[in-house]
Amino acid sequence: MFRAIKIKVKSIAALFILGIGAIACSKPELGADKIDSNTFVALHLSEYETAGETVAGENDLQDFRACLFENGHMTKIYGNPTDGADGYGFRLDRNAGTLYVVTNASDMPELDALLNQGISEQEWLTMTAGTKAGTPIRFFSGSTTLSGEKQNSIRLSRNFARFDLHIRTVGKAQVERLTLEGSALRTSLFPGADIVSSDQGSVTICPDAPYTKDTPGVAFLYEHRNPEAMLRAEAIINGKRCELEAKLPEEIRRNHIYIITVTKDVADQEVQLTVEPWEKGDDLDLHPDLEKRIVIDPDRSDLPSEAQISDDGTKLILPHSQTEFCLSLDCDNELELIPITSRTFKIEPVAGQGLDGLNRFQIQKSLYAPGLAAEEIELRFRRKGLNNTYPEDRILIHLSANPVTIEGAISFDPESYAFDFGRYIDNELGRFTLPSDKELLVEFDSGEDPWIKLTPLEGENRTFRVIGGWRPNDPTANGRMQHATLVIRNAADGSARETYRITRRNYGLPVTWLHGVWWCKYNARGNSRSFDDQILSSSDPAAAAGKSVLDYLRDCTPEEFYDLWGWAYQGDSGIGMRVVEENGKIVMEGFSTDISSHINKLPARTLAPDGYELPSMEEFNRVFDATDYVWMMWSGSHLLHTPWEGHNKIVREQRRRNDIVIGDIQTPDLLYVGMSSPDYPSQEAITWYGPGAQWNADGIKHANHYNNILFGVYSPEGSGWYMAGNMSALYMQKNGAGNKDTRILRFKKSPVEYIY
Repeated sequence: MFRAIKIKVKSIAALFILGIGAIACSKPELGADKIDSNTFVALHLSEYETAGETVAGENDLQDFRACLFENGHMTKIYGNPTDGADGYGFRLDRNAGTLYVVTNASDMPELDALLNQGISEQEWLTMTAGTKAGTPIRFFSGSTTLSGEKQNSIRLSRNFARFDLHIRTVGKAQVERLTLEGSALRTSLFPGADIVSSDQGSVTICPDAPYTKDTPGVAFLYEHRNPEAMLRAEAIINGKRCELEAKLPEEIRRNHIYIITVTKDVADQEVQLTVEPWEKGDDLDLHPDLEKRIVIDPDRSDLPSEAQISDDGTKLILPHSQTEFCLSLDCDNELELIPITSRTFKIEPVAGQGLDGLNRFQIQKSLYAPGLAAEEIELRFRRKGLNNTYPEDRILIHLSANPVTIEGAISFDPESYAFDFGRYIDNELGRFTLPSDKELLVEFDSGEDPWIKLTPLEGENRTFRVIGGWRPNDPTANGRMQHATLVIRNAADGSARETYRITRRNYGLPVTWLHGVWWCKYNARGNSRSFDDQILSSSDPAAAAGKSVLDYLRDCTPEEFYDLWGWAYQGDSGIGMRVVEENGKIVMEGFSTDISSHINKLPARTLAPDGYELPSMEEFNRVFDATDYVWMMWSGSHLLHTPWEGHNKIVREQRRRNDIVIGDIQTPDLLYVGMSSPDYPSQEAITWYGPGAQWNADGIKHANHYNNILFGVYSPEGSGWYMAGNMSALYMQKNGAGNKDTRILRFKKSPVEYIY
């Protein structure tokens, strides 16, 4: 059951560490007729006025002094208390007056000097104790009136309050520093005097090692009244450093225990710091009998077959799989469960029916997905009839991690078992490593494309790569959510099936293939990084008209041509500029000469949507780098300086638009040119188009035309390609130009491992 904990008079000597007592000294004796060498005053220690046991070493007291006051003045000081048949205390040579006892006298005012001064009792009661090494002195004191009895006693009370730390967090917590601001730095020597609050400051606790569990006696304070007093804590919770603060109770009373609690129940909850007093205890405080701890009763429990119980019966280890069962606890008291909050674990008491119904709890545990760390949940209980909970009254539940491990960006939600990339992504999405008895499959909804495949990691027969694929010119790639289900199951019979949902946004730009590169068919427009501003493969206007881009630019309306043609870019903003008329000139709207970034020197994917990038200089060379000039003002063909895998001929078809008006300005001979390889007749030509480059306030007109196009190229050294010359002699040349020069952006599909 329970044990009543008392401090017995006979045992008090074992709790004291005695210093060398002072030899009794006195002033000229007053009331000498009261001398009686047989008077004994026994000493007892008060228990806390709130429930709670003492901390080891807390009652290790030393340097006792007893000061006798007669007729309102100090007349004698006694040291050397004795421990004998009458108890532990002082044997006096008189039995009249008031006897005051203090411990740790060496930290108190100089008593012998006060005796020689003949200090009055009224002055004595105004004496205070300060701090030592920045913290309050932990001392006891008490008094009694001597009225002729040969046996008397004093109950010594703590002149400080104690603060205990409770850590109630899910995961790992470390409290590194506690600062109690607005604390009293002095206190009266004896209980009953007014609380001293005028001398206030900070008390800082820096433990040698951070507190990681419930710890009693982390701080000791003098009593005070201060509505502004604050507690500040510096802690690391689950690897994240945080600073917490909470108000201290307005009134801190000596001989009381207060609880500092750090709380964080679930992953998305803010860390909380609170300070509360213990509930008031009775005259005899009841505490759990540690010889009768709460343990798991396996005979009355309905445990999963894979569950394990620790040797001492206080810990239950559960497998990663979903389970529901009844847990019975062996305890000779009825238990009240302290509620917990968890996304993966639920527990509720089972309504009791007779004794067998007591202390039974229904538990539901969710499946633990790969990548979710193992967790320990502390189930805390309050015994019937008690107001308090105790650290020992608990059961630990260990929730095992999934034996399948995962690497990469995938992180399944613990409730929905789903992960949404929230964007377009391809190539390796993650890696799964399976136990030898498990297998991994991928399944698709009806009508969905097989956009994921699984491949074993080379040299690792139990690790599988999850590969996201791409479909060229996919008519469904409009940003829709594209799903796949990963299935983990027993390899032997397909049982113990676990399903996990993966989602991405399916976007795609129209492309055509030439000399090893999937070139985008259209220039970038608007926000170059945003699929929403680009021509998508699901809404390709040329494809919808059953035409190539080259033919579409011939046949579309002037407004449609302008919408595709009139975009260019500067620097690293990715925000496109439109061709407009300003002050009688055709310019790029928003053009600036103050540009610090050179487009061609940026990383290839800086300006592109996910899965796309600027082609490299070498890839542009597979189209433009001819053995002779590539003349752009007429149709024809040219041979490459460096053939690509034996293919060296490029066929050109040049066309012009003369019906495009910008503002009030006619823009004649707007050039667009298709380039293809005769070796790949089924592939559509790459069609080049776009406004001439702007590099100053004169706009995009050069040599009396608007076709001097500068191409955005991935080239760390800053080289590039430029359409130079006049309308009778337009040709391609290598030219990287400068930071401020505007460029068209034509992306390619980034290398992709799997095409479906």
